[in-house]
This record gives sequence, C-alpha cells and structure tokens, in this order.
Amino acid sequence: MSQELPYKLDGSGRLHGRVAVVTGSSSGMGRAIALAIGREGAHVVCSDLKAEAAQHGFEHDRAIPTHTVIANNGGKSAFQKCDMGKTEEIWSLIDFAVKEFGKLDILVNNAGLWLPLRDFVEETDEMWDAMMGINGKGCATSMRQAIKQFLRQPVDPKSGCRGRIVNISSSAGIVAIRREATYAASKAAVSMLTKNVALDHAKDAINVNAVCPGVVRTAMSSTNFNDPLIIAEMKKGTPWPRLGEPNDIANVVVFLLTDEAQWVTGQNIAVDGGFTVGIPL
Repeated sequence: MSQELPYKLDGSGRLHGRVAVVTGSSSGMGRAIALAIGREGAHVVCSDLKAEAAQHGFEHDRAIPTHTVIANNGGKSAFQKCDMGKTEEIWSLIDFAVKEFGKLDILVNNAGLWLPLRDFVEETDEMWDAMMGINGKGCATSMRQAIKQFLRQPVDPKSGCRGRIVNISSSAGIVAIRREATYAASKAAVSMLTKNVALDHAKDAINVNAVCPGVVRTAMSSTNFNDPLIIAEMKKGTPWPRLGEPNDIANVVVFLLTDEAQWVTGQNIAVDGGFTVGIPL
C-alpha cells in the first residue's frame, strides 16, 4: 500500500468526477501530477511507455505503478500505453479515456524527452527529430485530439469551460541554458504553442496553460542529481535555498485545472525557485 494521503471520496475534491489524461505519468513530475489530480477526485488515465516507475527515480513507493497507487487509495484510474512520438498511439490514448470514463475534461501533457547535456555542435539530426517529435509534435497532436473531444461536449455549468489543458514546458524554454540547445528549442515551441492554442480556443471556453519547471529532482534528471558537482552548480543558479521536487510542479498544475483558474489561459508559469528571474550572486 502506498503511503500517500487518502483520496477524497466524499465529493469535496476540487476535480471531483472529472476525467483527466496525464502523459508521462509513471515517474517524476507526471506521477506527482497524476496522484495530486486523483487526490482532488478526478478519474485519471495514466499514460507512459510502461506502467512501472523508473527504478532509478526517487519516489518512496516506486515499486507500485501510479494508477495502482490511485486505486489503492480508493480513486479511479487506468493505464494506457502511449509513445508520444507515435501519432496513432496518441489518438488511441484520447479515445481510450473517453471510452473508459465517458468524457474528457483535462489533459496534462507531461511526457517529454531530455538528453544529457552537450554542446550544440555535438548534437545530431536524429536527436533533433526525436526531441521535436516528442516534445513538440506529440504535444500538439494530443492537444488537437483533446480539443476535438472538448468541442463535442457542452460547457460545464460548474467549471465554466469545456476542458482544460496544462502543458509541461521548461524554464529552458524561457532563458538560454548552456548545452541544452535542442531541448530548449523544443520547450520554447511548447510555450508558444500554448499561447497560440489558447488564443484560438478561448472562444470555445477551453483553457490552455503551461508550467515551466526549473531544476526538479526526477528519474529523468537523476544523472544530474547523482553528481554532487552538478548539484552545486544547479544550486548556484537557483535563488531559492533548495532545488525543486515533483510536488512543487504538481501543486501549480492542480490550481490551473481547478475552477479558481477559470479566467487564466495562455500563460506560461515558471515554477523554478526564481531560476528565470536572474542568477543569484
């Protein structure tokens, strides 16, 4: 059994009864987001390349798949495999959510690709294609399919919208970070895509926002977090007196999905301990 706090089963959760898809949900930020959404009463479709968490991650309960953690705590959840680099699998993911739970209210685009740091000249066309294909095109495709479903649904009288999307971009999409050129370009694309899609579909009562994390301790970044020298450098660039944890991101994502954020759309919110504000002395 997970040590997570019990899920709200009394209908008081801020996302009670809503249906959410969270990509990249098996580990790290995606896992924290899926669990946080589940605690607020949403039915969660967890999606990733595999259900099992990365065992080199930092979650205390990583032996238990995310959707099982939610179910063990009394929530409703299911897993659907999806490679965000494959269009047909993205279509199937959205279809699965609707067939499983009857509708779709929320999409969180968290899945992404990051590669170890290297100078731009050392990057390859294959790296570019993979990064842009997953982080850029994959995000666009899933948003498009989700919006098609949202437009089949009426405006919900309680939430005041047809659906909500939160994309996980990056602080690297806001400021230049050495040795992350292609990754940064892909995340800048996500941030601008967020603004444009929000503008196109505000008239349809669809909220589209992005969260731009700073340095967060996850399995994907474990190469950095297992190196004391890199940790020291990351701390130098983060004004807040600690680096980030997945729940720091999940808490802001949940807010953007709640009715309190009904009038927030097209925003890229940096959650980074002040990283994008400036370099501390």
